[in-house]
Amino acid sequence: MIKDILVSLRVGTDGEDVAVDYAVSAAAALGAHLTGIAVSYEIDVPPVYTEAFSTDFIESQREESQRQAKTSVERFGEAARSLGLSGEVRLIDGTPGGAAEQIGVMARLYDLTIVNQADPDRMGAEEVITEAVLFDSGRPVLVVPRAQQKPFSAKRIMVAWDGGRPSARAVAEARALLGHAHLVEAVVVETPKSLRKKSVDLPGADLARHLARHDKSVELRKLVPASGEGIADVLLREVAERDIDIVVMGGYGHSRLREFVMGGVTRDMLERMTVPLFLAH
Repeated sequence: MIKDILVSLRVGTDGEDVAVDYAVSAAAALGAHLTGIAVSYEIDVPPVYTEAFSTDFIESQREESQRQAKTSVERFGEAARSLGLSGEVRLIDGTPGGAAEQIGVMARLYDLTIVNQADPDRMGAEEVITEAVLFDSGRPVLVVPRAQQKPFSAKRIMVAWDGGRPSARAVAEARALLGHAHLVEAVVVETPKSLRKKSVDLPGADLARHLARHDKSVELRKLVPASGEGIADVLLREVAERDIDIVVMGGYGHSRLREFVMGGVTRDMLERMTVPLFLAH
């Protein structure tokens, strides 16, 4: 059961925070406790450039960051109260990378962490926070698209299944959500690699058997890319055609000298997602 949710508050904008609105609706629907985490960001100045920044400038930037974090906390409180929730707030200081690492560690003791999709048109730490939670917490992360308008719903869930370890982990972590679904669709995208595998079963049949033992029926679909289509193209087309609420998939990637490197399909989906994306590694 999902009973303890952490949401990363968007700092540095006075506009709406779609992750907060979505997380509040999720906590209300699931009967979960909700904690908001806000970051007062510090300037990460390389030692060689320290003398180029005055103490007054650094202090003014720190005060502005604290103001922005306070605004985010107030917005979170208003959203929580609108649905009768009493959310808890955590406030931390740090550089974007340092704060993301702290959130990744904190997320280990939450059932789910909710984060905004990164916006390429504005500065923000959403991408590194997503990576830290995904690869360093051992728990799932749910990323909310920038254009999300609908509140939380888990009635129609699509599982992007490839039989790999991250996919298996994602399905296991998402089992609490699958219990709320009216439709669970498991899709397997045909690739040259999958064509080389010989099996008498329909792809994904093993997953369907597994979930059936948890009293959840699954609709299996094999998706064949059109000419020139990538895997993300196929998945996003299916999302639109089947009116999917949440996509569950494994988060692929690895750590290279503590810098996280996303797998191709994972990164494509994070950049182009149209519905919330539930990832586990």
